[in-house]
Amino acid sequence: MEKPGWLKPLFPWDQRFVTVNGRRMAYIDEGSRDGRPVLLLSGNPTWGFLYRDFVAPLAGAGYRAIAPDWIGCGYSDHPRVDAALTFAHHIADLVSLIDQLDLRGFVVVGQDWGGPQGVGAALQRLDRLAALALMSTWLFTGYVGRFHSSPRPWTTWHAPLIGQYFMNRHKVLSHGGPPAITKRGMSETEARAYHHVFDEPDSDHVVLTWPRTIPMRAGDRGWADMVAIERRLPELAGTPTLLLYATEDSVFGKPYADRLKELLPHAEGPLPIAGADHFLQDDRGPEIVATIVGFLQRTVGPSAPAPGGNAPQPSRRPLAQSWRLELCQQAADEIASLRADPLLVEQELDVRPDVAAALERVTGMRAGRVYWRSAHGHRYALELGDVGRGRPSTATIYGLWERWEPQPPEDEIDQDLLDFCLWLAEIAPEIDPADVARVAAHTGIRSGGLPRT
Repeated sequence: MEKPGWLKPLFPWDQRFVTVNGRRMAYIDEGSRDGRPVLLLSGNPTWGFLYRDFVAPLAGAGYRAIAPDWIGCGYSDHPRVDAALTFAHHIADLVSLIDQLDLRGFVVVGQDWGGPQGVGAALQRLDRLAALALMSTWLFTGYVGRFHSSPRPWTTWHAPLIGQYFMNRHKVLSHGGPPAITKRGMSETEARAYHHVFDEPDSDHVVLTWPRTIPMRAGDRGWADMVAIERRLPELAGTPTLLLYATEDSVFGKPYADRLKELLPHAEGPLPIAGADHFLQDDRGPEIVATIVGFLQRTVGPSAPAPGGNAPQPSRRPLAQSWRLELCQQAADEIASLRADPLLVEQELDVRPDVAAALERVTGMRAGRVYWRSAHGHRYALELGDVGRGRPSTATIYGLWERWEPQPPEDEIDQDLLDFCLWLAEIAPEIDPADVARVAAHTGIRSGGLPRT
């Protein structure tokens, strides 16, 4: 997506891009490269535009202002597969950005989902974290405020199928959000700036997956990750922390800020921001950034630590000398701590009945999951689905990675997936593995070779 000309007077900074876990993440990066990096992390349904009043003051004070767009938001890629937009995915995406930009002594400024996702990533790179500024957010389970427990509109908006109708088809949040609850008043151009990144049909998946991830009760899909973050908060006891909240916040009000203070007793605040609702950066941006700059000047200062050592890189694994693809089952507790990343999604598996039949024969199932380890030692899952046509009809291959860490190198994943394709050609009677290998060679993909024995 190219930035439209009408947006540049409001948001003049160039978008940069980096690939995180196989998807393109957009971000702006302004200020001295010697300045302390300040990660400006937004939430649902916003993007870097929310921090437009922060960039110049931070850069002017000697800091390096970095505002990434979460995958699914802003100018980043917008996956149409909800399984690519989990809590763990967002944390791992930010960890990848931190690693690739080699950020040292960084500050997390987080609001809404920018709080738990930013803190989750910071906990993975604690030796590089300098300070936190958290506003209108949460890092815990056990308390559900009025907004998130209310059926009108919140729980109704994201109910199964009903959520697809309201959120994706009618864009009630992606085209609402900040303009709907602004306290200062918002121009039509500002409102358009927030929602134009979701103008494309079916580009709103993250807007729906985020509310469905809010951990309201044990077993909810965001519960385990939030519990893990909450348990690790004592590790932040030595990190300068500032808490702020909007006095008129309709989503994460003062009770959330008070609970954060209990969990982070060393933090300054919580400081009230009057005349602001949930998107307080938009309502009171200049006031808030001045407060944050003052806090940083008192605690850590604008100078980043000198580079030392190499930036973290995904670990590479050698190929096994003797290997063949062998499917197996896995105990639930073995995979519960991993992140399932959808890599290949086939919604019409039985367009070739011979392929569907071959997979059913080899796996012994029409629906369910089987697993294997690749020649690189990476773990994968094949998930089959049966929609009632008497054979497997859908198939998804997942990579199973360390939950909050970046995925393995892309070339290793490519080779592993090609090995799977060669194996599939071996078991499907109407596909020749040699043809698969020739297509891979023609398109420049590194051949995984025929399954090694």
